Amino acid sequence: MKKLKEALNKLDGKSYGGYKEIRGRYNFIDYTFEILRVQGDPFASPSLFSVEIELLKYGYSKDYYDNPSKKVAFEDYILRKLNKLILKLGKRSGSGKSGQLNILSPKQEILKRSAVEIIGDTLVVKFYGGLPANGRRIASRGAVMMIFNEIPKISKELEINNVGLEKLQQHIKTNLKSDSIRRAIKKENLIVFIENNSNLARMSSIDDRVLKDGIPFNAPKSLQVTLHLDNGDVVTGMGIQKGITVITGGGFHGKSTLLTAIEKGVYNHILGDGREGVITHRDTVKIRAEDGRWISGLDISNFINNLPHKKDTRNFTTANASGSTSQAANIMEALELGATTLLIDEDTTATNFMVRDRKIQELISHKKEPITPFIERIESMKARDISVIIVVGGLGDYFSMADRVIMLDEYNLIDVTEKAKIIDKKFENLNVRGVTEKFNIPFRRVDSRKTKKLFTSDRCKVKTRELDELLIDRESIDIRYLEQYVENAQVTFTGEIIRKIFSQDKYETFKEKLENLQAEIDKNNLSKLLKSNSGSLVEARKYEIAGAVTRLRKDIFEK
Repeated sequence: MKKLKEALNKLDGKSYGGYKEIRGRYNFIDYTFEILRVQGDPFASPSLFSVEIELLKYGYSKDYYDNPSKKVAFEDYILRKLNKLILKLGKRSGSGKSGQLNILSPKQEILKRSAVEIIGDTLVVKFYGGLPANGRRIASRGAVMMIFNEIPKISKELEINNVGLEKLQQHIKTNLKSDSIRRAIKKENLIVFIENNSNLARMSSIDDRVLKDGIPFNAPKSLQVTLHLDNGDVVTGMGIQKGITVITGGGFHGKSTLLTAIEKGVYNHILGDGREGVITHRDTVKIRAEDGRWISGLDISNFINNLPHKKDTRNFTTANASGSTSQAANIMEALELGATTLLIDEDTTATNFMVRDRKIQELISHKKEPITPFIERIESMKARDISVIIVVGGLGDYFSMADRVIMLDEYNLIDVTEKAKIIDKKFENLNVRGVTEKFNIPFRRVDSRKTKKLFTSDRCKVKTRELDELLIDRESIDIRYLEQYVENAQVTFTGEIIRKIFSQDKYETFKEKLENLQAEIDKNNLSKLLKSNSGSLVEARKYEIAGAVTRLRKDIFEK
């Protein structure tokens, strides 16, 4: 501590690069401070710091973090608390980013993040700061103020009397409840549960916070279930069973709002978000059309066959997929990795992929049409225990395939299954009939020689542009339509983890590689997994990671 202050004072007025001399660990009275990385210039990305405290010495019992659910909730709560504090502390003083402090800013989901991690009984907080400068010269007085006056407030905030124990306990309890519901729906063979009085409405399409005066969710009686949780509590709400579920209703009545809540239900949410009780099976993937996407070595023959020029759809590659071909690929890639439920919104699909009505069939015979529509394959998928939840506003043909039909009327849910089936019978002669032939799930094997060469390059850097683009080794990956990403730092994590696992020389199928990775993500802190000091990583699922890999415009699969 004293050594650090002396070293800083000696550096005053020297070239900014001199700050590199102070990298290292320093013991303060009740915490350890570490300078992990020093920026090369006051205008460059800020330096990386950490503060470590011993939880037991601070008065916390192991009961706060003695299982994975409690641990991630504890870490999440601390990050949210420190985020508010650090935003107030960091004030610019000097050139460039001098004096500024910042830490990863979490969204509404409770996720593993590298900014706050519990390792054993030690809490590690990683954050960023601009070491002060005048021009490009060291301003040691400002650095002393930052390190000895501002940063100690972080450890002060972590003291058990300042942390807000009641709120911490409530935060942990919320996450435990969500995980308990997750286990209960698996036991009850449900794919989705939405607790009564949930608030699904958001502020806007670009603001994921809860709309305070949103209409409370209320399950139709026929779909209402009561779940018994591990701690003896019971929760009541709508349970969606395996099978084919159609969601319908007029425009602007809440269909897409409901589907989006289900889509994000693969993650747990913080108390007050409104979606704490919206729990979706983790192997659920949102599907859409994606014109222009890259596809490599994929079997899409369940849906696409007999292409002109005899192009093989069992090992299909294209640099510019059509809407229908891209949607077929998105489905097959999700199933390749083990997805058990697909979410589809009619608004973002290719119409010719979803249905071919009788008039079109009369005009264009099956022999002349390479696309087998989704509606004709849905029963074959159901036979393989694959469920589908589909939002429709104009595709009533799906009533004949549905196990249940839910209508939204001014955000209120009504079970209209019986009525939909009666209507369906009126038009029975026009119905599209499903194909019951075998539905094949593809598997691809990664060509590790190609990926090793690609991802072990010295210049292989990872950059992101929000939730739109991932750049690896200057190769652009369009991720705009991977709709279950929720934080930019998940994309950063994706890039770094792709570099790690695809630079290894292992003979594995794509599914094996991603399943092994998911197990490692579930088991480890992100810093340990990546051997990284970064404070800007957030866990991502195997489906989004795989989605980024398959959109990299390179042939990385064995032929």
